[in-house]
This record gives sequence, structure tokens and C-alpha cells, in this order.
Amino acid sequence: MRKQFIRLYIFIIFSVIAVLIAFGQIYQNYVFESPPSITLPITEWSKLVADKTNTLITLQRNELALPADLERKLSQQQMLTVIQEGKNYIYIKDLNKSNEAIYRIGPITIAPNQEEHSVYFMLAYSTIALLVMAFIWPVFKDLAKLEHIAKRFSQDKKPFPPALKSSSTVYSLAQSLSEMSTQISLFIRLHEDLSRIISHEIRTPLSRMRFMLSLDEVTDEELRQTIKRNVDEIENRLTQYLDFARVEYLTLPIHFEQLDAQEFINREVQKNNLFTRIDIKTSILTNSIYCEPNSFAILVQNLLFNAVKYAQKQVSLTLKEADCEQVLEIYDDGAGLPKDAASLLTPFSSTTHSNIASGYGLGLYIVERICIWHAGNLTLRNHDHTGGAYITVKWPIKKR
Repeated sequence: MRKQFIRLYIFIIFSVIAVLIAFGQIYQNYVFESPPSITLPITEWSKLVADKTNTLITLQRNELALPADLERKLSQQQMLTVIQEGKNYIYIKDLNKSNEAIYRIGPITIAPNQEEHSVYFMLAYSTIALLVMAFIWPVFKDLAKLEHIAKRFSQDKKPFPPALKSSSTVYSLAQSLSEMSTQISLFIRLHEDLSRIISHEIRTPLSRMRFMLSLDEVTDEELRQTIKRNVDEIENRLTQYLDFARVEYLTLPIHFEQLDAQEFINREVQKNNLFTRIDIKTSILTNSIYCEPNSFAILVQNLLFNAVKYAQKQVSLTLKEADCEQVLEIYDDGAGLPKDAASLLTPFSSTTHSNIASGYGLGLYIVERICIWHAGNLTLRNHDHTGGAYITVKWPIKKR
């Protein structure tokens, strides 16, 4: 904000000075036309009076031979200053139109122009600069305060009062921002409440269904597996939605931690092994992983879930370091990503030309958001050998 203030201040000052100079020139040249004049020292006047016979000579018009440009200048200004043999002479045309006489004064010494008004101009321009400063500085001061409040709101998501005096020029803006912060905070709170309600209202009947499946009364194995798959799908969609709500409206700052890479990855792999027979091969080529544990666990879970869901026989996970970055690579031997796979990064959308994206497209969107939190990037493509989806996550190493 300080740079914007300095730029605007300099622009206004130079603009005002330029306008004043332009109007001054217009007034002097077109409004107030002063007759031409020459400043002479007092000593020169005494010399002229003492020797007026030689210094003041009357000439007839035909006795004076001048070049065309000087002739034109004399006719226009009624006065002409020339230098002859290193001496100054003044030719003044008689203002009586019936008289063709021209008076020559000289030789004389002409006093240089004195910038006697420069101090007053500097005072005037300084006053203008102070007035402009007094006008725009309070505005920028209040804008800088609003900028600070807005940045703080982006972190804690708490509503804030206008925080400016009612006499401030930008008070109405501060009031509007305050009202907007209240509405946004309310929306986030309602969204969080909705997430908790969904979690309770859906997971409770899901738990009942799982309990019924464990009873011996359900003897049809095919029916049992069908119900179980649907229950798993509903629970997964619910988990994805809650993860989406968590990452979309993050209200706490991210704290990176140094974790044991082998332990962290194996724990997340074991969670998926409980629900699938697909073999997940891991290759951990670094001792530590630097991340925010909770959000990065969600990232790994989403990538493994998609890979296991569409893999034929196996899924491969590799964690390594390269060029001051950590790299997580996950690929499978499934059908691969479609041509419009980029649409999977949009929440609540899915690709229309592949089996890979049934339901809502939340998984990869959540992964991308977590990548952004870690100052990393996400790459989607198909594996050269297996033909399945090949997803790479890179993020800089931030050691504690």
C-alpha cells in the first residue's frame, strides 16, 4: 500500500504543477499581454543621460537596413535588441504611426533577468504538496488498515467491525467489508454444521445396516456382498464430502512436521488393505516425510482409494526426494485416465467419457487443494507400461 501511495502522490503533485504552469503561460500570452520591456541597471541610466547626444540617436526608417527576420520582429514588438561589435544596442520604433522615426539607444549594458519570484513559486508549490498530502494520506492510512484486517480475516475467518471512524472517507467501504465478513463467517459455520449433521444422520443408519449384515439371518451371500458394496460406497462418498468440507474451509494455519516416512506410508496403506485384495507395492526411498500430517493423510488415502478401485491386480506407491523436493508417485494397472481428466479437478463434477469417475469428482480436487497448501503441484497422466492412471505429487521440503 505504501508504494501505491507514493506513486499516486507523485502523480498528483506533478499533474497540479503542470496544470499551473500551463495556465500561467496561457494567461501571460493570451490574457495579459505585457508590452516588451528591458531591465537596465541604474548606472546605465546615468550614463545615458550624461551622454545622450551619442547614446540616443534618431534614425529614419530608410536609414536602417535590417535582415527580413529582424525587420519583422521590430514591426511586431516595436523594439529590437541587437549586438554590434560586442556591444548592446536597442532600437525602438516610434509608436506614432505617422512617424517613421526609429530611436537607437546604446551602447548599454542590459541587466540579466532576475528570478525574483522563484521563492514565492516554491512556497506555492510546497503548499500545494502539503495540501495534497493532508488529503490523501488519511485515505491511504485507512485503506492500509483495511488491507491488514482483510488478510487477518483470510486466516481466522472471524467477522470484524468496521474499525474506522465514521468520519473516514472509506468508512462505507469498511462497513460493507464488515457486513460481508459476517455473512461469510455465518456461511462457513452453517457449512460446518451441515457436515456434522450429515455425518450423524447418514452414518447412524449405515452402522445399523452393517450390524444387520453381521447377523446369520442374511444367508444369501450375493445379497450380502451387494449390500456391503453399496454401504462401502455410501460411506466413502460421505468421507469424501467431509474431507471436502475440511479442506475447502480450512480455518487453522498449516504446521509442517517431520515424520518417519516408512511408518506414515505403511499406516495409510494398511487402512486400504482392510477393504481390498489389490496388492499395494510401496517403495520408500527417503527416511523422512515433511508435511502437515492430517491433510497429507487425506491426500494419500484419496489417491490410494482411486488406484485400488480401478486397478486390475496391483498398485504401486513410491516416495522419494529429488531437487530439494519430495515426490509421491502412485500408479495402477487399470483402464487409465480419460482425455478430459483435468475436469476431475473440479469439485462436484466428473468426466463423461470414462468409467474412472463415477459419482462426484471430489477425490482429486481434495488432493489438488492439499498440494496447493504444501506449495506443490499435481500431475495427471497415464503410465507408459501399465496404461493405468499415473499421478505425481511434488512439494518442497520444509524442515522444522
